[in-house]
Amino acid sequence: TQMANQDPLDPMSNEQFVAQLAQFSSLEQLVSMNAGMESLYMGMASMNNATMANLVGKEVVAAGNGVVYDGESQEVDLYYHSGGAATSGTVTVYDEDGSVVYTAEIGSFEEGEGHYTWNGQDNDGNQVPAGDYTFEVTGTNSDGGRVEVLELVVGAIDEMDYSSGSPMPTVQGIDLTIGDILRLTNGGL
Repeated sequence: TQMANQDPLDPMSNEQFVAQLAQFSSLEQLVSMNAGMESLYMGMASMNNATMANLVGKEVVAAGNGVVYDGESQEVDLYYHSGGAATSGTVTVYDEDGSVVYTAEIGSFEEGEGHYTWNGQDNDGNQVPAGDYTFEVTGTNSDGGRVEVLELVVGAIDEMDYSSGSPMPTVQGIDLTIGDILRLTNGGL
């Protein structure tokens, strides 16, 4: 196109013409590299998804405060990790609307992982209905300061959902992200 539109009385300089050819060549290489990177990304995503599928059935400990209650169980373990020893602690269970259904003093607990067994009842002693619940564990140390506590989900991954574009594991009906998983275990805490 340049050659056809060149004015013979005012020809383009060779240097400018060569520089433009080099720019077109660089652009063509960048477009080709971009296509290659997209193929590489798709391959890596496919390998990642296949690897994540291998986690189904594996026991995990993950950050999370959800619990799915079946409405019948007499005992539901609520797991946590304490950043320090607590001289007193409280566990609170909330329903899907965020309303408190159960609160109990759990006494002192040590630094590290632990659990509290909830009987599935509300504060009035009535069995709560089946549904999704959340819980919170708080603690106070001997100086009256707050102890950092992380609520945990412990159990086997029973499903891996890819609909969002990245793998999303489900543990006992609780949706998590891969980033929530703290460690794989041999079962239990």
